[in-house]
Amino acid sequence: MVSLTQPEHFILVIDDDAIASQRISDFIHSKGYNVIVCSDLEEGLFEITQNTVDLILINYWLKDGTALALLDNLNKDKKETPVIVMSETKENQSVLACFRMGVLDFVVKPINVEIFWYKVECLLTRVQLQHKVEHQRIELEKMLYEKAREEHMARHLFEHLVNIDNTDFDFVKTYCQASANFSGDIILNGMAPNGNFFLILADSTGHGLSAAMPIMRVASTFRAMVSKGFSLITLIYELNAKVHRENPEDRFVACIILEADFNRNKLHIWNGGMPPLYIQSNECDNLPHNAIEQFKSTNMALGILPPHTFIADVFTVDLPLNGHACLFSDGLIEQYTHDERPFGIDKLKELFINLSGGLTHYLNESMHEYCSTENIADDITICTLDFEKLSSWHQSRDVSRAQSIMDGEFHWDISIAGPMLLGADYLSSLNQFLSIFGFATHFCQRVFTVVAELFSNAIDHGVLKLDSRLKNDPEGFELYHSIRDSFADRLTLNDWVKVSIIWCSSQNELHISVSDSGKGFAGDENIIADIPQLSGRGLSLVKTLSKTYELVPPGNITKVIME
Repeated sequence: MVSLTQPEHFILVIDDDAIASQRISDFIHSKGYNVIVCSDLEEGLFEITQNTVDLILINYWLKDGTALALLDNLNKDKKETPVIVMSETKENQSVLACFRMGVLDFVVKPINVEIFWYKVECLLTRVQLQHKVEHQRIELEKMLYEKAREEHMARHLFEHLVNIDNTDFDFVKTYCQASANFSGDIILNGMAPNGNFFLILADSTGHGLSAAMPIMRVASTFRAMVSKGFSLITLIYELNAKVHRENPEDRFVACIILEADFNRNKLHIWNGGMPPLYIQSNECDNLPHNAIEQFKSTNMALGILPPHTFIADVFTVDLPLNGHACLFSDGLIEQYTHDERPFGIDKLKELFINLSGGLTHYLNESMHEYCSTENIADDITICTLDFEKLSSWHQSRDVSRAQSIMDGEFHWDISIAGPMLLGADYLSSLNQFLSIFGFATHFCQRVFTVVAELFSNAIDHGVLKLDSRLKNDPEGFELYHSIRDSFADRLTLNDWVKVSIIWCSSQNELHISVSDSGKGFAGDENIIADIPQLSGRGLSLVKTLSKTYELVPPGNITKVIME
């Protein structure tokens, strides 16, 4: 039985029959509960405002009114105090009127106090439960409010960390609709030191915060490796290793990564577990006129396979001069529309063909026509890339070489030996160094590309004597890097690479020399640079970007002039 001894709470008895009031009051006191006795409505209403009343026992007929007046007053003040009405007669109309106004019980005098008290205990227990529920409701609202505040702050921090270095370009248009407070989809872009433009759309398994956490790791790795000039294939392998290593087994990240290689005029595409990438272009040798080319996933999503079994398959096409690419996660094509059918990939493809770069604007304006944006089952992300604007952006950057603020020459030399040859990125500061002296961004990026290719070639083919033909297929590429990494502990101070850069302001030329500790190559020095397995295929790009190229016999010194 619930204890009713609560000195600060009262049962209010309102009755102008003094004998009946005293009898009921004495009985309630005997049960350990406080009682207030009033003889009319006015006094009773006053006591209600001054005390905590858990139950009101009122006679229907009073000298200054009926119980209905009290009930009307309680309803106006929105008080939910339980009321029991007493009467010497049980008139149906009176009883019905009382119940309609919220009375919990109606008893006929003379009252059987034992039955009466059983009803009172039930009512008081109910009141206590209501008070407890109300208190818990208030506490729950406070907790939900604090949770909402924390989620808002966490979402703000998450979006800031993910998009901290993301740039808004007019050639990249997006439509995003999250299914929860945190989105498991991201769209990021970045520009490498060699000027190449990277774009990634990633979709993490799950929803909400559990899906967002792997995305943060992908974002940080993507930004760091693109800014340091790592190749697309190296970026993909590192992303897979990081997601596999740092996430539970049932968590993976599907994504599409594009690299616009302006130096080679190529578009590199990697699709791992995502819906197909669509490209619509009017001037591309690889694509029919006004046709849609699709690049389906031929790779596992990031994090499924361990690094030693993961293989990355990259598509390469000519970089379109116009048209659009469309990247999207599976959220929209699997979203049910108003007619209870999936939106479908065919509908999205049709919209892209008809709208091209206007697709995302259309979805922002008209998505409600297909489905309720408040009932999204999975994160929805659509992105379009405008190749014509991308090309204009690249060409509009400062391509003319600015006159150096130094009227003279400078020497930039670096020599690296031992295991640290394979351990870090030493050339990322080259762009910044050149820009300090007033060189144009595009020229700095060309220089970085040339030096990076020569430096990598000197390590791989000069110091380590690796065969470039291994990189001709995905399996060989993995073996190539496995062999390369195995040399790290075997390198000594006798294994070195030196880079020397000299600016000659009088000739407006940059002289680059890269040498290594290798013995060079035996045979005719005139054909060395034309043998891919000896020199590496990247040297063809070096020759394209340079004014002159010279491989000094026996083949361990390369000299380049750029202007």
